[in-house]
Parts: sequence; C-alpha cells; structure tokens
Amino acid sequence: MSALAQVSSQVEGAIITGSDVSERFFTDAVLERAHIPVLNFTADNVEKADLVVASAAYSEDHAEIARARELNIPVFSYAQYLGRLMSKKRGIAVSGTHGKTTTTAMIGLVLIQAGIDPTIVVGSDVPSIGGNAYSGAGEFFLAESCEYRRHFLNYSPEYLIVTNIEFDHPDYFKDIDDVIHAFNEFAQKIPAHGKIFVWAEDPHRQALQSSAPIVTFGLSDDADIQARDIQFHDGGSSMKVYAYGAYLGELHLHISGKHNIINALAGIAFCLELGIPAPRILQSLSQFSGTKRRFEHIGVNGGALIVDDYAHHPTEIRTTLEGARLSFPDRRIRAVFQPHTFSRTEKLLDDFSRAFQSADEVVIAEIFASAREKDLHTISSEALAELIKQQGINARYIHTLEEIKDYIAQTLAPQDLVLTLGAGDVYKVGQGLVC
Repeated sequence: MSALAQVSSQVEGAIITGSDVSERFFTDAVLERAHIPVLNFTADNVEKADLVVASAAYSEDHAEIARARELNIPVFSYAQYLGRLMSKKRGIAVSGTHGKTTTTAMIGLVLIQAGIDPTIVVGSDVPSIGGNAYSGAGEFFLAESCEYRRHFLNYSPEYLIVTNIEFDHPDYFKDIDDVIHAFNEFAQKIPAHGKIFVWAEDPHRQALQSSAPIVTFGLSDDADIQARDIQFHDGGSSMKVYAYGAYLGELHLHISGKHNIINALAGIAFCLELGIPAPRILQSLSQFSGTKRRFEHIGVNGGALIVDDYAHHPTEIRTTLEGARLSFPDRRIRAVFQPHTFSRTEKLLDDFSRAFQSADEVVIAEIFASAREKDLHTISSEALAELIKQQGINARYIHTLEEIKDYIAQTLAPQDLVLTLGAGDVYKVGQGLVC
C-alpha cells in the first residue's frame, strides 16, 4: 500500500494522503521521505477524496470504507488499483510462489542503472532502489504480483515472469491444481507480442498455455538462460552465464543460495529481452545487496552472525537453509522458526517437518496467527517440534520470543549462524541479540 501511494503521484498526478493504525512500521519512514501524510483512522479522512484504496486487511465495516460507500466514492482494493496504474504503462509482472520480491528488486536495479527509468512496486524495502517503490518517468511498470486470491488477475502486463509454481495459501487454494489453474489464467492474459519467462525445472511449467512466446531460465541443460560452473563462498556465489548456448560472462552474486541464482537468471532472461547489454546486466546484479527480510544480515554478537529471512513455506525454509549451509559451511546453523498461520502449518505439516535438514538446531516459536483465520486450530508448534525431532534434528519448542532470545543468548557461540525464519515478528529475536 505504501508503494502504491508513492508511485500514484507520478503515474496519475494524484494528491495522496493515507491512514493507518498508530503502530509504526518501516514504511512510515518511507512515506515521510515521500511527504505523504499518514493520519489516524477516522471517517472524516475520506470526505473530500475522489478515490479510496483499501488494504485487504480491512472489511466493509471499516469506518473509512463505510463512509466512502455512503458518499458513492469509488473504493478500490490494492490489487485493483495496482492493475489500474499498471495499465497506464507497459506492464512487467513478477509472479511465483517464492522469489517474487528478490526477482522484482533485481530487475528493478538493472532497469534503473540501464537508464530505463521504470516505475517499480515491490513487497519489501530494497536499499539498492531506495525503498519499496520507485517512481520513474519511463514507459515500463514493474510490479511484484501475488497469486493469493487470484489478485494478479487484476493486472494486464505485457511481460510475465513466473519464478515457480507450488501449493501455498491453503486458506484460499484447494490444492496444487487450483494454484496451477490460477497461474495459467494469468499466463493467458499475456498478449502475443509479449513474452513469458518461466523456471525451466518447474514441474508445472508445461501447464502454462499462452499465445505469447515462452523463455526458460534455470540450471538444467535445456534452459534458454542458464548458469554453469557455480561456486559458493561466504555470503554469495559466482558462475558463468549462458544464453541460448552463447557465453555471456561471469556473474558474482553477493547474496546466498541456489534459489537466488535462479532469481538472477530470471532477471537476466527478461533484461536481455529489452536489449540491455549482457555486461551491463551482470554488473548491476553484482551490485545487488538484497532486500529487507530476505537473508538480511542483522548484525554480529561475539562472532556469531545473526540473519533474518521471511521464509514461511517449507520450500523457502529448505532452500534458505541449504543456501546458508553452502555459504557458511563451518558455522553451526541455529534456525528459529515462527510458523505463519494455522491453516498453512496444518496443511503442510509433513513438509515443514522435513524442511530443516540443513540446520544443526531448530527452535519453534508459537504460531503467528492470521486475522483472516477462524478460531479452529488442530495443530500446534509443540507438535511440529516433535515431528522435526523425529527427523533426527535437535529441535525444541519455546513459547515466547523473549524466552527464545534469552535461550539463544545464553547458549551462543562465536561460530554460530542464528537464522530467524517466518513472516510474522520473529525478526525481533535477532534484533534483541544484537542490540
């Protein structure tokens, strides 16, 4: 929502105000820099508005939404308004179950440094582009595009990047077939003169049907854009990049994990399509420093490295931990995981129990519940910890984040890598360890 507020002025010439709860978030500082006032909630805020954009976190009985309806002021959801803004430029949608934020940020950095001056909306704070949005005067609109509740069907982009397709959001999607169908619906919206970029190793990519040409990226020999001779080192990797069999050059990434190599290849595939020279693309990606809450280095405590990551799906957890093991082979990896939503934890319980094989120790926090869930819980963090133990991993459940912080602090060793994982507020553990 804060990203939309920032780009609206440039795209539509709109005068923007906002309202929110009193608690402060990192986006408050972003909005202050953009000179966008944030008011406390009251129905009076919408009295003179021409348009109201409402977060999905609030229902029709919210005071401002209800008042806007009374005054016949159009009320758009986040996805509807993002679709409206994207339609005014040449749209680039980055979708996928995992990797959307990082891939969007990588592409955004390349486009900015190539002088294309795009408009960007991304789901995290990205230091290399100056925040979670970028208001460019160029013809392209780049946006992270979420599949939840089929929100991305509100967009009509010219280009589509699909990082991967996997079952998630069990409170909405019935099964993997439902997820695949949603992505296929999106792919069919891409015009014949556009292009779709998909991960070559994705087992579901063949299900995507579109009149637009499809380009593949990945690590397999049949990928159009691929990486070879990959080497991992502290906090990053290096590789040789090829496009359609031709050698493009060497890429040095300063973010860890095989999954980020694949994210970078997605960005390379798209940026080559725009005609950006390969050396410029590789140079820009070598300067990419990551995004907030994606293997974010929080600090050091007595030699121990404290890192935070947004991973909250079994695949994200597994790939993040594998990346940590590859980049930091000599450290003891201590994972602190806060499950996100009861529905996801219950539906993917077995997958979660097998996702921590690369960790030396796992601490499970209480489940971070979603406001959209009904109070019908049949699973617990204690049960998940026991299942992880059955995999032969040292695991334990600790009730509160404060107690987890105290336990880690009391047992911390200089060779430790403490990695907090989850989409809730588990990052507070890491912050408490370095303050």
